Amino acid sequence: MKLFFQNKLYILAGILGLATSCEKEFFPQPPSAKVAKETTKLEASFTATPPLSLSDAYWKTADYLNIPLTDLSKNELYSDGFLNMTGTFKGLSSFNKGEDPKVMMKAAYDKTRVYIYIEWTDSDFSPEFAASIFNGPNDPLKPDTFRRWTSQGNSDKVALAFDIANASSATGTFDVVGCAASCHQNKMQTATGSVDIWNWDLALSDPLGFARDMMTDGTKGLHDDEGDNLASQNKIIQGNSRSAPIFEWDGTQQSYKRPDGKITLLDPGFYLLNKTPYIGDLDKGDKIYHDADYGCNHCHGEFGGGVGTIGEATAFASTGFAGKYSRASIKSYSASELHPGLSYWQKVPAANQDDLIAYIKGLGSIPGYYLKDPTGSSANIWSVSNVVRGRINTGSVHTNYKVILVRDLTTGNADDVQFLSPKGKSFPFGVALMDHDGKNHIGSLKHLLTFKL
Repeated sequence: MKLFFQNKLYILAGILGLATSCEKEFFPQPPSAKVAKETTKLEASFTATPPLSLSDAYWKTADYLNIPLTDLSKNELYSDGFLNMTGTFKGLSSFNKGEDPKVMMKAAYDKTRVYIYIEWTDSDFSPEFAASIFNGPNDPLKPDTFRRWTSQGNSDKVALAFDIANASSATGTFDVVGCAASCHQNKMQTATGSVDIWNWDLALSDPLGFARDMMTDGTKGLHDDEGDNLASQNKIIQGNSRSAPIFEWDGTQQSYKRPDGKITLLDPGFYLLNKTPYIGDLDKGDKIYHDADYGCNHCHGEFGGGVGTIGEATAFASTGFAGKYSRASIKSYSASELHPGLSYWQKVPAANQDDLIAYIKGLGSIPGYYLKDPTGSSANIWSVSNVVRGRINTGSVHTNYKVILVRDLTTGNADDVQFLSPKGKSFPFGVALMDHDGKNHIGSLKHLLTFKL
């Protein structure tokens, strides 16, 4: 009897073993969940669903490349009249208050497009670029004390550089030295060949959902791609940093449909889209503002700092402040019971109200560029980011940027890199970051973007 039960147990064990092996063969275990890992190249995996959202599942498990950073350019200053624009003047030690920005990149591609994700830390938020300021602050790095109009402030940026046509400089070719091939004789210019520059700019491209598409070559140096670019200088005299602005905000809501289909609102203190001519005589406005009887300076300060001889009031000289209010709304508020200085405003001659408002707006800042729809090759690169653009407070806590750049694999344009039949191929690229700057940058000269099979 004992032997009988033992045989039964052996038979049962054999049946269970066979069942288990059959289950493994015919019902295989599901694969383990993918876990993101660090790679030595920027590896783009194929995806059937475009990862256009920062929260897309693809980015949560995609492999990543950490970018080591060095000083690529520092101690560079802008020309006359461009002030307080070099936040990365000292390179790494001045970027992100000297802390490692921890730049990380991921990539993907589908049948038609490439998607590049970039994330980095930046403890402050700089959305202005060359804003027009009247009697603004001096630049501690420049002996430039001329008053009246200047262009001040700069934006945060990240740029990628790809070889277009065998670019080279005195340092070597792009496939060997990376984006160092873009610089020749201390200029952003190749000796031979050309380089594609994808420039995401917090002031000039992100508001409309693009990156600024540029190129540099040995003939023209750095310039925008063909077509209408994203922004034009808001100056009466183009190229003159000390010229007055030509436009101001017209008071209508700035709503814009980005290329990914999302609607965004743009803060008029920093982004100028819906515009109207900037009017008024600044010299007359200056006299009224400082009038001994009813001047605004008594409460708002000599240069709009917010503290006057008889009282403390709104600081006009705050970047982006005056631009947030239309001319009509300033007049309406000034003439209302809500305005503590109503008795002063009532003494301003009606014929000079626009002169005074022009002066007040100048004490704050007026966007140095106005935005417009890009066309042609200049409209090739989309962008998605975690930036909030509707009501900007530059003093609020800021931690990091997350950006996705999107472009067709091939564009057919001579000013673009072409990712033709990219599966299994690698393309060298460089990375540059700017913190409140455009001349000085940190980054990494050469990495490889690889399209995985």
